[in-house]
Amino acid sequence: MCGICGIVHRDRAYPMSESVLLKMRDSLTHRGPDDAGQYLAPGIALGTRRLSILDLSQRGHMPMSTEDGRYWITYNGEVYNFQELRSELESRGHAFRSHTDTEVVLRLYAEQGPAMLDRLNGMFAFAIWDSQERVLFLARDRVGVKPLYYAFEGDALYFASEEKALFAAGLAPKFDTTTWEELLCFRYVAGEQTPFVDVKRLLPGHYLLWKDGGVQIRRWWHLAERAAAQRESLPKNPLQWFEEIFNSAVDLRRISDVPVGVLLSGGLDSSSVATSLASQAGSGVSSFTVRFT
Repeated sequence: MCGICGIVHRDRAYPMSESVLLKMRDSLTHRGPDDAGQYLAPGIALGTRRLSILDLSQRGHMPMSTEDGRYWITYNGEVYNFQELRSELESRGHAFRSHTDTEVVLRLYAEQGPAMLDRLNGMFAFAIWDSQERVLFLARDRVGVKPLYYAFEGDALYFASEEKALFAAGLAPKFDTTTWEELLCFRYVAGEQTPFVDVKRLLPGHYLLWKDGGVQIRRWWHLAERAAAQRESLPKNPLQWFEEIFNSAVDLRRISDVPVGVLLSGGLDSSSVATSLASQAGSGVSSFTVRFT
């Protein structure tokens, strides 16, 4: 779990405040205690708090850029098929400087633009800045495992992993009274709306493109379409198919440069994950249970 944040201004020469960016970034320290970074240029500011999982060296420092400095990324998440994607990129001449999935995502976007999202198997929320075209790209994974919020203030767009980072930048935390019934019933506000006025949530399976103050939000993944396609090619042995898919998913999540464990809640889902992990990793798998008193 990392924390990302940033500000982009319509004025190309606007002097970005480092102190404001650092307030945003460091309000997310609990999301990323291992490293902190920032990138500032006229009209753009990006910040990261990193929880290191892959490539623990400074080569994984964020925000990260391409060699020519055109593209910059601040990233939260894990792309589980990054090794496969990296091999494809290397075959097309890309030379990597780190062993992170972050760099794979960055280079894939530099090559393919928003279309690259379909290639990502994982959970993520990230921002990529194209300094040449002055385009900010925000994207969120298919089912919204990783959060991403944004708000507009004057000629600027603010974004962050949590709402409180937006407030740390000086935006007013004004409660939206139209949401109180939903909050009382579900302790959650669905859709792009949040409990705060003018603060929005980028929806799962969507991306946002900002350029010169103009914004486009598009849906890049449709569950109904994928489900319909799956129904047309049902496996002959659904039980075996599910077992293979499930074990493959657990195996992909074992890729890490830090110890891997499993959270046991006592239910069928976490017990199944633990069983699959133990069968693949052998002895020595750590498990954790949280109890509230």
